[in-house]
Amino acid sequence: MLRDAFISYGRPDSKDLTALLRDRLTAAGFNIWVDLQDIPLAVDFRNEIKDGIEKADNFLFIISPHAVNSVYCRQEIEYALKCNKRIIPVLHKAQIDQETWQKRNPQSSEADWVAYQAKGLHYGDDRNPNMHPAITQINWVPFIEGVSNFEESLQKLLKIFERHQVYVRQHTNLLVKALEWEEQHCQPSQLLIGADCQQAHTWLVTEFKDEQPPCLPTDLHCEYITESLKSLSDLMTQVFLSYTDEDGEIATQIRRSLIRHGFTVWTSQTDVQKADEAQVSIQRGLEDTDNVVCLLSPAALRSQLCHDEIDYALTLNKRIIPLLVHPTEPEQMPVTLSNLQCIDLTEHQNATAYQLRIGQLIRVLRQDEIYHTVHKFILSKALRWQRQQRNPSLLVRGHNLRFVEAWFQSAKTRSHHRPIPVQEDYIYASLQQPLVQSLDVFISYSRVNSNFVIKLNNELESQGKTTWFDQHTIAPGTNFQEEIHRGIELSDHFLFVLSPSSINSPYCADEVEYAQKLNKRIVTVLYEPIEVANLHPVLTTVQWIDFNRYNRDFYTNFGELMRVLDTDQAHLRSHTRLMGRALEWERNGYDPSFLLRGRDLLTSEQWLQQAAKQSPPPTALQIRYIHTSRKSPLRQAKPYQVGLTALVTTVFVLALRLTGLLQPLELTTFDTMMRLRPPDPPDDRFLVIEITEDDIQARFRNQEKGLSPTLSDESLNRLLQKLEPYQPRLIGLDLYRDFEVDPSLPDLAAQFRQNQRLVGICKLPEIGKQKTQVATGTAPPEGMSLRQVGFSDVHADANGVIRRQTVYLAPPQGQPCQTTQSFGFLLAHRYLEQVQGQNLLYKDPLKSGGVLQLGQVVFPRLNGFDGGYQWLDAAGFQIMLNYRVPKDGADKMADRIRLGDFLNDRVPPDKRTAWKNRIVVVGVTSQVSTQKDYVETPFGQIPGVVYQTQVASQILSAVMDGRPLMKALRADLSLLWIGLWAVIGASLVYFVRSPVRLALVIGIAIGSLVLACGISLIAGTVWIPLIPAFLALLLAASGVLYTAAQFPTAKAIKKHRL
Repeated sequence: MLRDAFISYGRPDSKDLTALLRDRLTAAGFNIWVDLQDIPLAVDFRNEIKDGIEKADNFLFIISPHAVNSVYCRQEIEYALKCNKRIIPVLHKAQIDQETWQKRNPQSSEADWVAYQAKGLHYGDDRNPNMHPAITQINWVPFIEGVSNFEESLQKLLKIFERHQVYVRQHTNLLVKALEWEEQHCQPSQLLIGADCQQAHTWLVTEFKDEQPPCLPTDLHCEYITESLKSLSDLMTQVFLSYTDEDGEIATQIRRSLIRHGFTVWTSQTDVQKADEAQVSIQRGLEDTDNVVCLLSPAALRSQLCHDEIDYALTLNKRIIPLLVHPTEPEQMPVTLSNLQCIDLTEHQNATAYQLRIGQLIRVLRQDEIYHTVHKFILSKALRWQRQQRNPSLLVRGHNLRFVEAWFQSAKTRSHHRPIPVQEDYIYASLQQPLVQSLDVFISYSRVNSNFVIKLNNELESQGKTTWFDQHTIAPGTNFQEEIHRGIELSDHFLFVLSPSSINSPYCADEVEYAQKLNKRIVTVLYEPIEVANLHPVLTTVQWIDFNRYNRDFYTNFGELMRVLDTDQAHLRSHTRLMGRALEWERNGYDPSFLLRGRDLLTSEQWLQQAAKQSPPPTALQIRYIHTSRKSPLRQAKPYQVGLTALVTTVFVLALRLTGLLQPLELTTFDTMMRLRPPDPPDDRFLVIEITEDDIQARFRNQEKGLSPTLSDESLNRLLQKLEPYQPRLIGLDLYRDFEVDPSLPDLAAQFRQNQRLVGICKLPEIGKQKTQVATGTAPPEGMSLRQVGFSDVHADANGVIRRQTVYLAPPQGQPCQTTQSFGFLLAHRYLEQVQGQNLLYKDPLKSGGVLQLGQVVFPRLNGFDGGYQWLDAAGFQIMLNYRVPKDGADKMADRIRLGDFLNDRVPPDKRTAWKNRIVVVGVTSQVSTQKDYVETPFGQIPGVVYQTQVASQILSAVMDGRPLMKALRADLSLLWIGLWAVIGASLVYFVRSPVRLALVIGIAIGSLVLACGISLIAGTVWIPLIPAFLALLLAASGVLYTAAQFPTAKAIKKHRL
């Protein structure tokens, strides 16, 4: 509890007067601290006295001999002086006589009295050597016993109490808070906020021009107030002190003088928290200050850090004020400072000269103060914008943008401290930003809370939130109401900062009422304690976010605010968008051209249905706007608009296709539709003998002969012998064997030379993206003729899936693999030769003009722009793959048996006859071996040996069973197909003007398109592009809707107006 006065007195001399003064002052309405009964028992009386002095506005010292001689009274005076209290001396007794002295010292003699008197200790005025010097310099209020008129003296005392009473009380109040802040180790949570901070700063810079101040702020006052200002300004300052450690003492003195005048000051001693972050702190300190005051001395000029600080300040175009604190030779002065006027502080030890020069510095700092503050503000924002990859939410908007633009125009005419390039880029970007459809937050607040709101706004922007925030607040008489209302309309949230000032502001009340009218989501933030009874009725129903919680930790409370702002974002954006559209419609006399159309209308109707259950709900104007839009017919486009839109859409989609952007979507769609086909039966012409990991491990355990890492020569020889009873038509070895047969197995070598049923494989060279060879091929098995060897050449699309196969190719010169047919194709070709003999019709594409024919089947060649492909490398003769997929999967398209089971006669009895006369394909199916051979298909991964079987099966099924081959629509037909759907989309909009019907027929058109492409691929095995046609349909329809809305016919305009 604060008191009006603390009374210090000598009990033996002045107890009665002190009690009388206390009673009379209390009766006059003053709260007095005096130790007549104010110190409780069993407490440290010294702490109680210090607390009493701290919390008292005035310090009354009752002058008497005993008080002047008292050590305790002297300590009280010293502490009152330390606190810069207003001291009021009250003269009570000028001296005591011998009789009084003797009563207090009954054991003392006459000689003691003489000695006491000789020292002057019996006096109660300045004749007493123990009188404190500070008391002698102050006028005393006479309350002399038996001389003064008590009532007159009391009136004089009361007038002193009332003089500058508010100023003195503020001194006490701020001192108590500052001491608490100091006791809490200068915790930021103890600093002043909002109106308290502004009032404290006003108090600090109060000047008493024609009279002495009643009391002066202490250094702690100045420190506490300016640190509060820095905290609320996001640590921005007005002065950056640049100095070297050798000048630390004078730098501290200058800083003390500056903060005494209310300036916020940055110094390395007070503002660098960690040594390893000093460089970053210095950089930010320079960026976030109005002025750089550099202390010049020989030591400073030798300091590289001081030079770096000056150089960086110059790059920021900061105002630099040099202070010469020690004599320095002119030639030592930096060239960069030669044109600046230097303030001479070399005589800083002379108090008069020092105060004169400090006054000169203060006047310089006050010149163009607002300009440099705005320069700092824009620079800070611009650097944040640059460092956050030009975050658009940090750009200036609205009234602030106009203010900044006006400042910028003025700044460009200045010769010094002009904007730097990043500020110019930031302002230009702000001026060029598109008109935003909505903002995240509108901040409503009182001007006295601006420091807190600046910090709040900065944090919202750094989190990517776009805000409407008028940093210059709303003053009486301004014409910002329309802009404020527009800001509320544009914002998803209405954020109200609760404080005593804001809830009593008529301007804030107007903003709240307008936000309620628009059904905005209102979010309240409690910044300062308020009287709930004074809240606007709209705000009483809103649960506020208390920023005083968690020991006023800003960021913890800010996290809670962000969670609220991130809730229901889609709903709020739609609410804001439709509110803006509805208001625009209303302000334009309900002009039908402002109504919703097409997809926008459908989306809005869906939102309206859902919004009834959400908060905030739609307004009556929004509901009316959407319902009116539904009843209004679409405008009819002109025929030329339909034709032109269809043509432009076709060209655009074709150009988009050529970029390759649509190919991944087309391929994905192709795979999806392929998987929708009904299952196929397995192909009983094939038998796959798979080499599993167990077979490979057994080969090494048994140390079988041969160089192959998968199928040893010894096992292969046994396999060929075991196959003889089954009389296979062909035996395809999907194994690379570019090495000699083991000499100990001459029968196997003879098999390779003589067995015409064997079909081997070789590998073509690998060609890289730059059409250059990156790996050589693999030679065919030794002893086999080229007629028995097929090449392996797998083509995976960009996503790794295999949908096509090269079946014929002119072999590259100089390579070991010189066959012309692929392995799978060769198996099928050789099988057909055995079955049909001389009757087989065959055309070699290398000799018949690119035509490939087997029997009655002419194979369709895949070209670079067929189907969904763009810029396909269609070297050789490639065909689309029509995989045979039984219900168990593509890898179950033929019977399979493990090598080990076959060699050890573990063949199912029912298969011993069924497997005769088949094409046997041997290959690896191990998934852990270094020889792993698997490929990705639209139906998942399958072993390479199964893939080769799939190719052979597709060809045989086409020639022998009439199974369709997969074909891709030619490029020229694709162009016509896309153009057709563009015409359909544009025509539907032309003929159907009802929004509901139009949506229905476009949906039917899309369904028909998907059905046509699906049936063509699934039943007819023709791949027709779906995605480009789908885009052409939608873009053409949207284009006609847009052109009709933007360029309505005169007839349509007349009809709507009627």
